[in-house]
Amino acid sequence: MCGIAGLVGADAARHERTVGAIGASHAHRGPDGTMHAASSDGRAVLAMNTLMIVDPQAMPGPYLDRETGVLLACRGEIYNYRQQATACGIPLGPRETDAHFALRAFAKISPSCLDGLHGMFALAVYDPRIGRLFLARNRLSEKPLYWHLDGGRLTFASEVATLTGYGPAPLVLRPEVLAIETPGGIDTPFQDIQMLPPATVLTFDIASGSLDQHTYWNLAGRQPFEGTYAEALANVSVVLAEQPAASPGLRLRPLTGTLSEDRSPRRGQADPSGRRERPRPAKGGLGQPGQGRRRIPGPRLAEQQARRLGGRPDQCRPGGGTGRDATAAGGRTQARRPVRPQGCRPS
Repeated sequence: MCGIAGLVGADAARHERTVGAIGASHAHRGPDGTMHAASSDGRAVLAMNTLMIVDPQAMPGPYLDRETGVLLACRGEIYNYRQQATACGIPLGPRETDAHFALRAFAKISPSCLDGLHGMFALAVYDPRIGRLFLARNRLSEKPLYWHLDGGRLTFASEVATLTGYGPAPLVLRPEVLAIETPGGIDTPFQDIQMLPPATVLTFDIASGSLDQHTYWNLAGRQPFEGTYAEALANVSVVLAEQPAASPGLRLRPLTGTLSEDRSPRRGQADPSGRRERPRPAKGGLGQPGQGRRRIPGPRLAEQQARRLGGRPDQCRPGGGTGRDATAAGGRTQARRPVRPQGCRPS
């Protein structure tokens, strides 16, 4: 279990109560305590729901390195943290856990400390010395982590439903979900909310508002294992410890705007300077670009699925796409709940 959440931005400290409420909505994930903490510069607030596994007497998070100001929230477990602490020269007390190791490792060598970790985890680390947030997941991604960039603020949480109630950006069901219900890869049922891919570090720079996504481990080029099940179990730790060449990071252009207005161009649209941002490729297994695959626009995919299931294509078309309808009364905008289409399932 366990759960993490947070908000990072220039005025994050003003939203401390919001992050506290987000953490409280995860309380069922951490029966041993739910707490939140703000960074020393006031630009990050992290929340953590703690379930004691390694040491039932340990202090619940988030965790702060008093010397550097680095703040960490994490979930899951790092199995080889004491071996890695010895290799990295990081002191650990007898009652200190994998969270203390991860905190000091990030303070000392930043995301490169992830290379040798073996476990199942998702973590968030804010470093006030450089004004950056790091979100990371382990290689096989047992622990989900969702994030949402809205103007100059980035929010994240262990449950996607937690982020749907934050911010004024219209969050509606994606067209694909109306047809196939369960999207794959990094997509979620809500626009502007994504899941962090496996073995990936997402870096958010507050000053520039830019994102950098880097895959630190993958299975590209590895041949299928041939042998018995017992041999495969004995070999898995060796495979996870190896460091094949990771794919290069995906650097995104700086984003501008406020919480209520994001002026950055959408994927595939030209920005004011005349440049055109290249759409991201479709993802296939372990965050790698799909080979020979192409993304089908949402409405077209819905029509194809409707025909396959015997429904009417026009009943699977999303209406509006923004989740809001303008009403004539007072010129106000009224929220409209997405309606589940009829006829998209065989009777």
